[in-house]
Amino acid sequence: MGSTGKLNISDTEQETLLDVPAPADENNTQQIKKQRDPKKRPFYSKPKFKMYVFIFSLIIIPLLNFLVFWVYVSFDTVLLTFQKFSVRTGEYEWVGFANYGEVFRDYIFGIGNAYPEKQQIFLNSLHAIAINLIILPLSFIAAYAFFKKVPMEKYFRVCFYLPSIISISVLTICFRNLFHGDFGPIKMLFAKLGFEPVWLSADSEQMWTLIYIFCIWAGLSTNVIMMNSAMMRIPSDISDYTKLEGVGFWREAVTIVLPLTLPTIGIYMISVITSVFGFALQPMLIADNYGTNNKFLTIAWKILADTAGGRQNDMILSSTLGISLTLLLTPFVILVRWLVNRFTPEVDF
Repeated sequence: MGSTGKLNISDTEQETLLDVPAPADENNTQQIKKQRDPKKRPFYSKPKFKMYVFIFSLIIIPLLNFLVFWVYVSFDTVLLTFQKFSVRTGEYEWVGFANYGEVFRDYIFGIGNAYPEKQQIFLNSLHAIAINLIILPLSFIAAYAFFKKVPMEKYFRVCFYLPSIISISVLTICFRNLFHGDFGPIKMLFAKLGFEPVWLSADSEQMWTLIYIFCIWAGLSTNVIMMNSAMMRIPSDISDYTKLEGVGFWREAVTIVLPLTLPTIGIYMISVITSVFGFALQPMLIADNYGTNNKFLTIAWKILADTAGGRQNDMILSSTLGISLTLLLTPFVILVRWLVNRFTPEVDF
């Protein structure tokens, strides 16, 4: 610095000062930061928002289906059981628990035996439990025979699995024609032997025998597959050990295979109780009529017929029947579930 008071700046320092950018406008600086900051982008352009839209688009249809056809229908069904339809006014009237009282009095317990044909509907539904209890040991024996690969195992496997492949309507037609009064081969065979039972009439004494035979034959296939799948998970080391020790065919089935498949059998026992709710198609297709005094009618069949008929009070009665049966059987399902968890061993394979 000289005496004149002026700054002496070298050429290099002047170039450095010229390279320094001028201070930007404050508004422009904020706009640049907003553009560069991903958190300030519009919400619809963020990847997380797009992921949520994709997930929502996947579940919206099943969710609406659940809300409309399960939640709404179930709520409306429960609400319907507390009402009666008045033909005089054309409106639904609140009657409280009167419908439940009628169902438990006439259909389930048969108090006073004033309407025995109504209680017969409930008793017919219990045949489903008996049928499934008969199927259980038969399916275990058949599945164990396939597991041990008995002679002609593949042939018998096809015979057992055939009913699960063919439509149940086709099976029913074939089965009914075997006992037809005019051309049924089994009917002709019994006639030659001197017996002429009436198989398919409305008051037939043999109809429930036919229903049992058909249900056992048609129901074995699914249960054999389930049992056989449980047996196929048993380690081969156990089977090799039984061969070395000379364990017999039936002893292995009872002492080794049966305990290892008890969890599967336990689940099946729960389905035995709940089978009462769906026991409609088999008697409906085989019997083809309610029978004298509801001899072949079940609760599930009645609910199906009343719903198809569309009459208001019949639908109210069917709704009450379904909920009453649920309330009645739920404690038994819980009890069976507890017994299964209490007494069946835990299997890790």
